[in-house]
Amino acid sequence: MQHKSISRRVYGAILAVSVVSMVVMVMTVLLVNEDLEHTMLDVEFAQERDFILMNNTGEDVLVWDTPNLAVVFIPSGKPRPKVLPPVFRGLPDNYSAEIKLGAETYLVTVSKVETGLLYVAKNITHFEDREALFEIALIIMTLVIIAFSLLLAVLSSRRIVRPLRLLSERISRIPVGANMPRMETDYADAELHSIAMTFNRFLDELESYVQREQSLLSLASHELRTPIAVMSGAIDILEQRNQLTPNDQATLGRVRRSCDEMRDNVSILLKLARRASADQNQEVFDVDLVAQEVIEDLKISHHAGERVTLDAQSPLTINTDPIMVRMLLRNLIQNAVQHTQSDIRVTISENAIAIEDQGSGLTAEQQAILRGERKIVSDGSTLTGLGLYIVTLMTERLGWQLDITQNDNNGTRILLNPKGGAMGVRN
Repeated sequence: MQHKSISRRVYGAILAVSVVSMVVMVMTVLLVNEDLEHTMLDVEFAQERDFILMNNTGEDVLVWDTPNLAVVFIPSGKPRPKVLPPVFRGLPDNYSAEIKLGAETYLVTVSKVETGLLYVAKNITHFEDREALFEIALIIMTLVIIAFSLLLAVLSSRRIVRPLRLLSERISRIPVGANMPRMETDYADAELHSIAMTFNRFLDELESYVQREQSLLSLASHELRTPIAVMSGAIDILEQRNQLTPNDQATLGRVRRSCDEMRDNVSILLKLARRASADQNQEVFDVDLVAQEVIEDLKISHHAGERVTLDAQSPLTINTDPIMVRMLLRNLIQNAVQHTQSDIRVTISENAIAIEDQGSGLTAEQQAILRGERKIVSDGSTLTGLGLYIVTLMTERLGWQLDITQNDNNGTRILLNPKGGAMGVRN
């Protein structure tokens, strides 16, 4: 979405109001001026017509042609003269309009009266010249006012937006941390003061929430790791006694692997919750070996049998956190095992890891969780996608790319692509 500057919006609004007001004013002035001109000329025409009719009592045709006024009066029953003044030639009866004759402008009217036909033409060139000068002056005045409007819009927009820009800069300067400084509330504007006060209350609630989260993580770290340590110690004691049968020793071995895996998973979850860096436990290892361990464990713990197969087409060596990679692969493969009864194929190529199933594929909700389009909400409505949500967190922390497609058998194909310098290919 393209963001627009408030300053430009204010500038545009002020300029638009000024221009619209100016256009309305100019149109009003022109209309009033035109109406005044016609009213004045109509009054003069009426006076001159009455004067001519009152003083022309004869029955002869009257032709009066002067530079400023031309009059022709034809009594009833008399023929029109063969030669009329140039301004009247070719005009019909009952005619009224402005006529340009060379450089001169005439207001002409031809009307029938009781005693005959009256032609009157008045030279209004001086009125037209004055009107042209008036329009030029009006245009210059309009341009000047628009220039002042532009300047006013710039200054006003800057003045209006300056407090908002100051507020934004103060917010951006606040460092993110456990103890964040509060904003100044020294604003003369009530709205900005209210925003600053509300933001400070938000920081108070945010710090309180972070402190509660940190306390919960510390408590969870202790409460989760302690039982795991107790179980690991008990397993060590059972192994030291050496009193178990071979079958019991095999079972105890599976318990130890599960206990170790639980310890690693808890560490990863706590690391994700604390947003700790994945670079702290980096190690160079072969992905195919980790994938094989995960598959063998799922064959026992989830009775996957021979449904899951590993196809290591090319050796893939990466330098990252092996525990997080193991947990990532386990979550993805385990999800496929639980949601389909068909075969599952794990392919390791030179640059990627692909996990394909032959079932109905992931639901739209599960795919939305993997794409990061849907999060786990507090009401638990998407709790079934917790494992997939953790997958998105781990791929983000590892810096890997995760793609979801549909294979030819309408199943799901999940492609993990390590990116950047974290990946190295072993020859």
